[in-house]
Amino acid sequence: MKFSHTRRRPVKDRFDNRFLVVGIPVGLRCRFGNLLAIDDDSLDVSSPPGRGTDFSWTRIVSHFSCWFSFDSARFLHRGDHGVDLREKLDNFLRSQNEDPAQWPYAYVLSVPQFLGWVRNVVVWWYLYNENRELDAVILEINNSYWEKRNVLVRVDRVSDMPPLPAEAPGALQYLDDRQLVQSLPSAPHATFYKGVWHKYIFASPFEKVDGVVSNRFIDPLQPSAWKANAPFSNMVTMEESGEVRMTTRLTCAGPPIDPTQMSAWDVARLVFWWTLPGVLTTPEIVFKALKIRFSGAMKMNSKPPVRSGSVGRNIKKLEIDLEPFFRAYLSSCLDAYPYPVELSYLPCRSFTNDIIRMRSPSYREEDPSTARLSVEPTDPQFYTRLIHYPDAKTAIARETQPTGHVADPTAQRLIVSDPALLTSILESASSQKIQPLFQGGALPPNRRPRQILALFRGKSTLTFMDEFALASSAASARAVYISSALRLLSARALAFRSQTLLGIYIFFAGCLMRWLVLEGLLGWASKASASSLHMDLRWRALMGITAYFVVMRLCTEMKNRLLCWGLGLTPITN
Repeated sequence: MKFSHTRRRPVKDRFDNRFLVVGIPVGLRCRFGNLLAIDDDSLDVSSPPGRGTDFSWTRIVSHFSCWFSFDSARFLHRGDHGVDLREKLDNFLRSQNEDPAQWPYAYVLSVPQFLGWVRNVVVWWYLYNENRELDAVILEINNSYWEKRNVLVRVDRVSDMPPLPAEAPGALQYLDDRQLVQSLPSAPHATFYKGVWHKYIFASPFEKVDGVVSNRFIDPLQPSAWKANAPFSNMVTMEESGEVRMTTRLTCAGPPIDPTQMSAWDVARLVFWWTLPGVLTTPEIVFKALKIRFSGAMKMNSKPPVRSGSVGRNIKKLEIDLEPFFRAYLSSCLDAYPYPVELSYLPCRSFTNDIIRMRSPSYREEDPSTARLSVEPTDPQFYTRLIHYPDAKTAIARETQPTGHVADPTAQRLIVSDPALLTSILESASSQKIQPLFQGGALPPNRRPRQILALFRGKSTLTFMDEFALASSAASARAVYISSALRLLSARALAFRSQTLLGIYIFFAGCLMRWLVLEGLLGWASKASASSLHMDLRWRALMGITAYFVVMRLCTEMKNRLLCWGLGLTPITN
């Protein structure tokens, strides 16, 4: 497929790129040799939320065992692992208050994952009604910051076409020899279909978040869509005033390829000809953006937090480890509130699509005086920022303030439907003793974790989240919180707030320590053998290496016991 982006204003610019796009009937699970895998359970090609890249030998082998792969975990909302594309689609439609039964047939067009790498700007989900006519389209918009917005668009016919002849009885087509997968043609009643939607995502550093987009589609299941230079999809981005800012045209750059009919030479040519342009697209986009920026033609905007309804970047391990503490804090504050309230907590959409509903003790479902409140962090970094605020009121006040970005002046890092009510709940809880979180076996009071946190913070006063987490009677929860807090504080002090740089520091420090220990032990073994044992070089090396592993095991045991002592945990002995 060929994408042609043309900017109309405020300056004129054009950018073309090519991608390999694969069309999949939604619900299909299969594998075409070593070429293409679709929701193959035998492959491990993606990490659960919070695990980052998390490469293992199993994942590396999975990526190299198949050139292209589709994993439903990458599509639509995040958090559903182990389900196929049909289940993922149905879950998304229910979250949009739509009945999946409206669209029993669906077809998705997307760039596949190539050896673990993917650059996917747009994913098209074509939804067909029971008459097999195109009725709606889901546009999955991805930006360069790993954020996305999924837009459901109902389409209208633009130009009528003669009705297709009825299918002959018994003229069934199957995709496999065992006749398990049946092929059904679509039944369009128009040449083109059109839909209008609002962008609401930071798709380009030169564009604002707001914007109206008009799309014209061709049914991809019709042969006319795959003719050379056919207008497969036209996208026009307009300002609220109606002026056109950008047009994007999608055309077919080559005939469709049947993966079941490809030779080894065809596969090699496909991999080289279609993956290289995709890999080079990101550097080319960066180069063109910098060229526009430094030419002074347009000003580059900084990225604002995502809007409600969008999906933030992939969440990191520290952020997902700290999220339960904020959730438990909200629940504890609500338990201490005397008035009837129902709080809907929407965890950051970066790792889940769930909605957690919490209710105060006086809540009654039929009570008309019940207040309702929603709380939604839009930025996964909210969970790591939260633990540094001195009190909850300050944290909520700052996080709910508009960020003032040029691209989206109203953007917020924490969206609260009723800030005054949330402040009232927090103030009511602060005047009472909050119940400990993560109830478990009671442990005797331990001052060491408080002293360690206070030492790293450089002051004697702990934050409100420190106090809340340390009040937990579950030792494992305290250990997770303190470990996360210490990593954040260490990165802030030593590594410019970068966990990656801190990890590099720790890696090289560990290598240096091991090298010093090994050198010292080898020197000791050499002196011992020279003075009395008269061992040859092999025995000296064996003695030094054995002593090295014994010393490293002792160091690990001492480190674990020191951590248990500092966190107030009971060491586990084998």
